[in-house]
Amino acid sequence: MTKSNTISDHYARGKLVSSIQSALQSSGIPLEEVTVNDLGPVDEFHTGGRVATAHLLEKTSLQQNDKVLDIGCGIGGTGRFIADQYAVSVRGIDLTPEYIETAKVLNNWVSLSNRIDVVAGDATALPYADEDFDAAIMLHVGMNIAEKPRLFSEIHRVLRPGGHFSLYDVMGKSDATFELPVPWATDSSMSYIQSSAEYIAQLESEGFQIESIEGRGDFAKSFFKKMREANESGAAPAPVGLHLLMGSAIKLKMRNFAQAVFDDILEPTEIIAVKR
Repeated sequence: MTKSNTISDHYARGKLVSSIQSALQSSGIPLEEVTVNDLGPVDEFHTGGRVATAHLLEKTSLQQNDKVLDIGCGIGGTGRFIADQYAVSVRGIDLTPEYIETAKVLNNWVSLSNRIDVVAGDATALPYADEDFDAAIMLHVGMNIAEKPRLFSEIHRVLRPGGHFSLYDVMGKSDATFELPVPWATDSSMSYIQSSAEYIAQLESEGFQIESIEGRGDFAKSFFKKMREANESGAAPAPVGLHLLMGSAIKLKMRNFAQAVFDDILEPTEIIAVKR
């Protein structure tokens, strides 16, 4: 089994569309009325969800009719939010075929298929022409990619000069080890954590200029604290949520991730870069 297949299998759930449909019905939301916001709790698979997405996009300088690349698009939540809020077109790519098939269905549900196209593929070998995009985004993806220079080179290639690359990844804050599994990795063979300094050096080497960097550790700690309090209250989780993506291992994976953030071993971090 190849490395890419192992990572894809880590994320695949099976019957994901039907699970989301059932959860919406349990929430009293008919499919013909479902909105982008209704899907937000399940389709923004990164620390802080939709709030974190909005924070990143505020710095991305998107213009109406821009063409945006969503790298590691998952089931398409960020792409749908961007297309809905910014009136742009989106191309998404993800390694997990089930995520792509699910994204297509959800795009149809919210009537955004005409502005979003998603494909299964490898972010280190993008199937797009040179200088094809005005902007690129990537949220919690680099932790699964060992060849970050190749990834950044490909993103630089497909961006137009002056285009923004906005990323939000979990980065290393210290060299200490952390417990596995975590949301992005069952074991160490899937996890490629690097520091923000390493990210910056590699981005600059591939032709990007760093516009801003922001550690989001305090935001992540607040997010995990609220999640912990909700769990301790004994209240049942809302039907539409990340448990539909992560399955029964969600508590262990999130607990390990949260502990690493509270221990200042890991820190979700934003970097905004511009193609020189």
